[in-house]
Amino acid sequence: MDTTRRDAGARPRDGSVFDSYRTVVRIGFVVCLAFALSVAPIAGTAAAIDQVAIVSPDRTQIEAAPGETVAIDVTLRSQGGHGGGGIDAVTLVAQYHPDYLEIEDVDRGSWLEGPDTTIRTAETLADERGTALLEQRREPAGDGATGAGTIVTLTVRVAEDAPAGTTTLSFDETEVETTGDWPIAVVDDPATIAIDGGTEPLESFDHPDPDDLARDSTPSSEDGTESAATDGSESVPGFTAGLAIAAITLGIALVAAAADRRGG
Repeated sequence: MDTTRRDAGARPRDGSVFDSYRTVVRIGFVVCLAFALSVAPIAGTAAAIDQVAIVSPDRTQIEAAPGETVAIDVTLRSQGGHGGGGIDAVTLVAQYHPDYLEIEDVDRGSWLEGPDTTIRTAETLADERGTALLEQRREPAGDGATGAGTIVTLTVRVAEDAPAGTTTLSFDETEVETTGDWPIAVVDDPATIAIDGGTEPLESFDHPDPDDLARDSTPSSEDGTESAATDGSESVPGFTAGLAIAAITLGIALVAAAADRRGG
């Protein structure tokens, strides 16, 4: 009598373990390849951020007394983006401590101007949040703008009860868009305002995200016409699609593996 028993949980001895490992390796290779292909546009974006836009005030050190109003010209310098595309839109974001400063007015500079184009603008003053925005866009964009010039003039008032000390006016949330496909980095120089001869830094302020500010829904241009507002945000090309491709590829590979096991 044959006393040999095969345990229901015993490992198969027909090489299927090796086949399973081989299937797993094959799946991993396919998924990695799909992901590498999907992130190629992201690598291109990172490589393209070698062109910059520099935003700086005409004076980085300013002395003012409580209640005084000062005008600050903000300059933009850029040679455009990757491939020679010029700048066609700028969202100038100025941030400050609302207990010490207030931006009373923003006046568009001439930097974006060009022949046969109109500059669409939208202004947002949110003093309680210590933020002022001036959105500008060329229509039509044409070749965009390059060079150096004044992008905006700010009228800044020091609070009557501001204590002696230094406070900053920064532009590091400013965004620019080019006529090309790639974004460019923005570098800013803040303005330091010394109030009443003070030299010690005053308290900082936690600014909200500028994208969360309520903006004018019908920005107007210099000629009085209106256009719909946009937030200027763009998704990183290829990122979402890349993850989707990887997921789909993984699903297909798993189905193929299951079919191989059934066929064996």
